Amino acid sequence: MKKHTSLRKAYYVSFAAMVVVPVLMVFLISLSIIRLMMQNTAVSAIESTQNAAVSSLTESVKDASLQLSHMLYVNGYEMMEIAAMTDTADAKERYAYGTRLDQLFEMAMAPKQTVLSGMIYMKDGRDTYLKQMLAIPREEVYASHWFQQALAHKNTVMIGSYDTSQTKVVSKGSQSRELVLAVVLSPDIGVDRSGRIDAVALFFRTKVNDFFTARKGRPGLEHVVILDEQDQVIFRAEEGAVTEDCLAQIEKKQNGIYKQKISMEGRMKKTSYTCIITEVDETGWKIVSSVKTSELTKDFNRVAAIVVGVTGALFLLYFSFSRFFLQNIIQPVHTMVEGLKQVEDGDLETHISPAGLSEIRLMIHSFNRMVRQLKSSIQEKEMAQEKKMEAQLRALQSQINPHFLVNTLNSIRFMAQVSKFEGIRRMAEALIKILTCSFRSNSSFYTVREELDVLDSYIYLMKIRYSDGFDYSYAVNEDCKELLMPRLVLQPIAENSIVHGFVDLEEEMGSLSLRVWREDEKLYFEIEDNGRGMTAEEIAEVFHGKERQPEDNYSIGLENVFSRLKLNFKEAAGLEIESEPGHYTRTRIRMPALSRKEEAEKERITGEEKKADKVRKMGKERTTGKGRETEKEEEMKKEGE
Repeated sequence: MKKHTSLRKAYYVSFAAMVVVPVLMVFLISLSIIRLMMQNTAVSAIESTQNAAVSSLTESVKDASLQLSHMLYVNGYEMMEIAAMTDTADAKERYAYGTRLDQLFEMAMAPKQTVLSGMIYMKDGRDTYLKQMLAIPREEVYASHWFQQALAHKNTVMIGSYDTSQTKVVSKGSQSRELVLAVVLSPDIGVDRSGRIDAVALFFRTKVNDFFTARKGRPGLEHVVILDEQDQVIFRAEEGAVTEDCLAQIEKKQNGIYKQKISMEGRMKKTSYTCIITEVDETGWKIVSSVKTSELTKDFNRVAAIVVGVTGALFLLYFSFSRFFLQNIIQPVHTMVEGLKQVEDGDLETHISPAGLSEIRLMIHSFNRMVRQLKSSIQEKEMAQEKKMEAQLRALQSQINPHFLVNTLNSIRFMAQVSKFEGIRRMAEALIKILTCSFRSNSSFYTVREELDVLDSYIYLMKIRYSDGFDYSYAVNEDCKELLMPRLVLQPIAENSIVHGFVDLEEEMGSLSLRVWREDEKLYFEIEDNGRGMTAEEIAEVFHGKERQPEDNYSIGLENVFSRLKLNFKEAAGLEIESEPGHYTRTRIRMPALSRKEEAEKERITGEEKKADKVRKMGKERTTGKGRETEKEEEMKKEGE
């Protein structure tokens, strides 16, 4: 490219040379390879079905041959002797020996349900059948070449076949279209000592046709024939002459794949067909499938057309997008650079209007958010501190330490003790415990045991106030009592249950229970009452807050507890409220299980991190100042030049 070439022209030329041309070349080459692969896959599927049929046919031939040999040679040629005895004019003897022969035949063929019939051909023409009568005339059987070969080769099993769609084999039981195997053996004088038997034949049903009918509709499995060793058709999976026409043009019908163009009857134009031939080794037969060559790749043609259309549409869309991209990227980037320079100069009021593409808009939005966050970070820290102090003030109602109030209560307690007014003394002690908890040092943590003491004192005062109008029970694990927790967490929740929860109870006794346990380094508190309950809106106000009137103090303690938990533990703490109005309210608190040692270590680490942050900020400010001075010097030099 020349250096004066426009960006638009350079972009389009580069796009055509580096994207369009290579993609089209890869696309065309890939289509050719995919077409060949799909064709080979279709042929492989046909071969796989043929191999399965060959395997089944071979197994049937071996099994039939073994069954015939076993029937003739077992038990010292017993069946041959009995079969010879059936060759008599005496009807009773023939019936008796025939019955015995049927029994032996059923015993020998019991496991095999594929046997259709058995025939014992006598030399004098008085034949004997087994299981059921053969429908094929004796003359037709004798005329077959496989039967003649058996007569010529004594004690040798020969294989023949019949297509039931062309020849009725037995009177009943055969299907409309199936291949029936015929195995025949002509015994010599050593096997048939009587010399009366000409040959013994068995007829077996095969499952060859099942392989093709089960896959009917697939390419290559519609026109299937089986040829014998003389290349004569002995079985058709379906009517039609396509396969024969294809085979007629193949000189050497050996295993393999052949492509032939043949003309169908009534058509002038020749059609290309693919023939797949697989040989049955045991018999010399061949299974031949014929299919239109176009059928092997018909799915590919449809897919290729869709892919070509989609690819063209994508190229058109990409071209339009490229024009839009070039027009809408430069100016937004320039504006972004100017905004960065303003922030670099210390102007935190900078705001850039979003423009350009999606990614650039996202960058601008992120930049504006970064500036706003940087500006408000100090304000957020101050607000967080104020919110924490406000939450503590609302929880404790006052952080002023009126020592005179505690001293006065101590005086009342002393006078009640001297006057032996135990009720007044215990009330003063309970109130002193609560106030002492409120007036202690600035530390916001103490032990669970101390929290429970404060809660017990509060419960005692409330029982006196409400004339023992409620019951209180608790279950606390001993290993939890020395763990640390924020002050006054349980008392506001108990107060909410007593003051607001039991307000509408009439005859029913109020019940308040507390459970404390530790699990997976977490400390859990669960407070449950049988009061009036809370609605979903009231529960939501606890977590999200609401604007209050001066006299509105409902659930203020729960809001305060939730706020202080989040300020102290953030996401490690949680407060859950489950309630059914009119039945119960269950409040569960989760916080980290802290010991005194862990709390001290946490405070030490926090102090060190604050010091390190302060040092880093000071170093960064010095570095930033030097960098800005250096940049200003470089800019002044450039202006002077």
